[in-house]
Amino acid sequence: MLKHVAVAALTLTMLSCGRGDDADSAEDADESAVVTSSESALTTELSDEVAQPMSASPSDLATAASMRVASHVQPAGCLTVTVNGATVTYVFNDCTGPYGMVHVTGTVTAVYSRGTNGAVQAVISGTGVKVNNAVVDLNSTVNATLVNGVRTANVVSNATGTGPRGGKIDREGAYTITYDSTTECVTVDGTWTTKAALRTSTTVVAGYKRCKGTCPAAGGSIVNTTGRTVVTLAYDGSAVASWSTAAGRSGTVNLRCGGN
Repeated sequence: MLKHVAVAALTLTMLSCGRGDDADSAEDADESAVVTSSESALTTELSDEVAQPMSASPSDLATAASMRVASHVQPAGCLTVTVNGATVTYVFNDCTGPYGMVHVTGTVTAVYSRGTNGAVQAVISGTGVKVNNAVVDLNSTVNATLVNGVRTANVVSNATGTGPRGGKIDREGAYTITYDSTTECVTVDGTWTTKAALRTSTTVVAGYKRCKGTCPAAGGSIVNTTGRTVVTLAYDGSAVASWSTAAGRSGTVNLRCGGN
């Protein structure tokens, strides 16, 4: 599994005030991608009803999702599920699960329906969801599809909360997840903005692929912009990524990845 919790790691995307160093910006850029791929672990797991027939009603989708999620998380008894029509309430108590769901505690609600072109839509929300050292409020809309064997989820996400450093954050963005339920790999492409204190950063991610227990795959890249500082981060499949700036500065950053 990926090391960081879906959703909760969102709070790590903020840039620390007063740091400003290119290497630190590169590290923050990597964390931004890591935590978003981790957020996608939760959104992917909760919305993965793409194989359900078109005849399935919203309540059918909700029932199927509740049973599938309950069978995937561990340890036994860590999750309580309540189904009410098309709405499922998931109460996690230090659960782990597919795609990198790690140490999730809190109540998350998902409302299921059919989106455009037959997509499965899940509107996911949660208040005071605790993950590791963070507490977040969630608000995501996911549209998941299965086309020619490829599973994809388009996510519009907003989150507020308190990060591990105690700072308040606001984050919003849209991204696309391509996921493989067999290998538990997720690939993220998208753009999001994070506001922390007086600083605002924009992160653009292309081809960031992460499989359970591995480092990001080669070929992914991140462009992180904070004020006039633009840092580009590139991955080669190892536990070290390279970064560079338009001014010609460059270096490397150690990644938080590998087996659990």
